Amino acid sequence: MATVYIGGASIDENGKAHGGKAGNQTGRELRKQKWYAHSKGWRAFRAKDPGAAARIAACMAAAIANRHIGYDQYQRNTLYAEAAKHGFDVSKVTKDVECDCSALVRVCCAYAGITGLPAEFRTTNEPANLMKTGAFVELAGEQYTGHSDRLRAGDILCTATQGHTVVVLNDGAKADGDGQIDLLGARILKKGRMGADVAQLQAALIALGYACGSWGADGDFGAATDRALRAFQRDHGLEADGAFGPLSLAALKEARPA
Repeated sequence: MATVYIGGASIDENGKAHGGKAGNQTGRELRKQKWYAHSKGWRAFRAKDPGAAARIAACMAAAIANRHIGYDQYQRNTLYAEAAKHGFDVSKVTKDVECDCSALVRVCCAYAGITGLPAEFRTTNEPANLMKTGAFVELAGEQYTGHSDRLRAGDILCTATQGHTVVVLNDGAKADGDGQIDLLGARILKKGRMGADVAQLQAALIALGYACGSWGADGDFGAATDRALRAFQRDHGLEADGAFGPLSLAALKEARPA
């Protein structure tokens, strides 16, 4: 069974909600971790647009990887202000800034083109504000709120009462999907990327006989996926640079089984 990972902002370097230095001082102020059942219970929300879901997951993964982004509830919107200068591409943030769990989810939504979320976007009002955008559906039922295997990359989890919120980083083993490659092409995919589009690329490569490692289509572009993509590129007369762009997409569509 594929392990489902979630990402979010947690606590500052001193184990407190505020008062630390800007930026991710410990590497764990923002972090990726295995899905867990929260004591307050999760509510689950999914973007109606699969491309938006992929961008939400990609933004969260990029934020976790950027040590300039840390946790502080008193400075929670400094990330939003800085990321806005870069089209909310958090990988381009080079100034030490802060966020908290809900402020980070707001930035991920902005990167996906989902606007209208207020500056005072917090776990207490997050469900109502997400639904107000018209961009999400709530996933009802224990199969989504109490287990991880039906979750998909880009799903947003928020506690049923004030507490915590995270983004799902990869698809669960029983995640519903149409098997298409319609998410591909929105961005260049390469080693280190995560999201639903990565999972679709992996699934397409595996279907063509290119193994992507023991985890399969987990949405995490690691070394095995890099090797598989380079092999595919060589076999189809492309530069084997490990970057999945327009030429590789065209070749994949041509090679994909009917």
